[in-house]
Amino acid sequence: MSNVVSVQFTRFQDLDDHGNPDGEPTYGYRIFDDYEQNYNNCYESIEEMQRDGLTRQGIFDFIAGNHDSFDLTAREKGVYLNGVWIKPPKDGDDDDPE
Repeated sequence: MSNVVSVQFTRFQDLDDHGNPDGEPTYGYRIFDDYEQNYNNCYESIEEMQRDGLTRQGIFDFIAGNHDSFDLTAREKGVYLNGVWIKPPKDGDDDDPE
């Protein structure tokens, strides 16, 4: 399937000149398709991300509210969330994947 939106949870950690961890990690996600990529690293925990809607049930609304440029593709072709494909919602669905 070409040009499917992917959202991948990510731990962000700065490194020093030698590759050693420097400072506290932050959490967030990378969102990308064949044409564009973006990231957000402003979360302190995975639970905080899930409260914001980064879940199987909330992913389409999350993308619509935060990443408009990915919304149409996600709703037409689905989303890979952490490697698991979530089929696109049917017209009239409440974005509730199986």
